[in-house]
Formats: sequence, structure tokens, C-alpha cells
Amino acid sequence: MVAVQGIIRNIDERVKFIQDIEYQMSHDPLTNIHNRQFFDNIVSKSNLDFDTPVAMILCDLDELKFMNDTYGYKKGDELIKAAANLLKRIFSEIAVVARVGGDEFAILLIDRSKREVESLCELLMEEILLQNSLKKGPHISMSYGHAYRSHSKGNMDSLFMEADQKMFQDKR
Repeated sequence: MVAVQGIIRNIDERVKFIQDIEYQMSHDPLTNIHNRQFFDNIVSKSNLDFDTPVAMILCDLDELKFMNDTYGYKKGDELIKAAANLLKRIFSEIAVVARVGGDEFAILLIDRSKREVESLCELLMEEILLQNSLKKGPHISMSYGHAYRSHSKGNMDSLFMEADQKMFQDKR
């Protein structure tokens, strides 16, 4: 009986270890949201394997360099975490949220209408204003751009480029 319990414990520990490794491979360690590799894999599957309405929102923090230069990288990390938590709160139940660069985030919405995506972008801006007015954590200033396609298959590169261009327009 003791030997069987030991074997079961070893199996449980091994399963937990594998789950932990899989989580670490797909998540950003600073923010605990998906990482660039996971996001790129989902985008690739959307481009090749299935065809569905898809939207992408790209976000970039506007004040990270200032925060890092003025207050240090620890405060910059707090800003990145605050932005990730905000995006998680808004989108995690309905989208893939990922940190795709130092201060860059991507949200992939699958099987949503164009109007839903536009409403979610409006909600994002409202939530940023609300969080900043409540002084919860660091002040978040974020530029974003979004793009929508009624068919994902073969359209993911152009979707990304359009969202990226709109984000840079917003930043200017």
C-alpha cells in the first residue's frame, strides 16, 4: 500500500512538473499573460487551419521609457504589470491576451462581430481613464490600433499590419 501511494505521489508530482513547464513555455513571467510564442502559434493556426471572423488589437505603452529613465526599471515593470492586468480584466474571458514585446500587447478576438470589437476598444479606453482617475497603480497611457477580417484564413499578416499602422497613428 505504501509503495502504491509513493508511485501515485511520483506520478502526481511529474504531472504537476509538466504542467508547470507548459505554463512557463506559453506565458510571460512578468505579467502572467500569454507570451509572443503562444500568440504567434495561435495566429499561425488562424491563418492556415481554420476560417472564422477575427480581430486584432495591438497596444503599446506610451510612457514606459520615461518611467524607466525617471523612476527606474522596477517602476517600469509595475506599469507593464498594471497594463497587463487591465487587459486581462477586460479581455481574458473572450480573447487571447499576450505580451508580444517589452511594452507591447496583442489581443486576438476570434468569432466576434466588427461592432463587438469596436465596442471593446471603446471599453478599453474607458477602463484606462477610469483606472487612472481612481489612481489605482501607475498612470497608464496606451496607444492602440485594431483591425477586423471576416475570414482569418490567409489574412492574418494583413490584419496585423493594419492594426499596427493604426496603433502608430494613435501614438502620433
